[in-house]
Amino acid sequence: MNLLEKSNFSCVFRSSLDWFHSSGLSERVGTKRNRFCRETENFYALCLSHRKYLCYTLEGLLPSRPRGHGASTTYNCSDNLGYIRGLNGKQKQLIKKLVHICMIDGKKTRSRAIVYKTFHRLAPHGDVIKLLVNAIENVKPICGVKKVRISGITRLVPSITATNRQETLAIRWMLESAAKRRMGKKSISLDQCLYVEILEASQKMGIARKKRDDLHKLAEVNRSFSHYRWW
Repeated sequence: MNLLEKSNFSCVFRSSLDWFHSSGLSERVGTKRNRFCRETENFYALCLSHRKYLCYTLEGLLPSRPRGHGASTTYNCSDNLGYIRGLNGKQKQLIKKLVHICMIDGKKTRSRAIVYKTFHRLAPHGDVIKLLVNAIENVKPICGVKKVRISGITRLVPSITATNRQETLAIRWMLESAAKRRMGKKSISLDQCLYVEILEASQKMGIARKKRDDLHKLAEVNRSFSHYRWW
């Protein structure tokens, strides 16, 4: 009998468990003498409860997890991203920055998995990298305001934002907006909320885009104080 067949897999362990009970060994499981019998029954019960997982494992259908001391238990789905091959240096740096800003407490593997799952969701809508770049370009703030104290009064002085700072703020705002969408909704994952936010930002919509527009309006209102900028 082939153990790898799903239809035969449960029959093998069920028949083995029936034999175990019919042999009378199960009645003496609690004794010290039959400790092996108790462990055997637990093993058979575990195999019955996880027979589907064991079938897929034996057939090699499940992705391999890292082994050994210090290996992470989070599945890294970067091996399945065939459509992200052949990127230039700037695009790789952009993805790396997204992973680093999304990371919390140094859990880079988990952050990378969230980002790549978001890319998987964006794949049916076209080029993933192009969508991400368009979303960041639509959310990037060109200018901002800085608090400057002048004659005992705090003024909001508008200033030009550096290019690297613009990308960082755009990614941070999209992640914050995705986290706000997920707040109070445990059934929705972060990668799903980030996917929606990137998709809306690429169409000049969403919470992050509104935050950028509000900042530009604030800088426009306080443009009369621009001559106070000394940096």
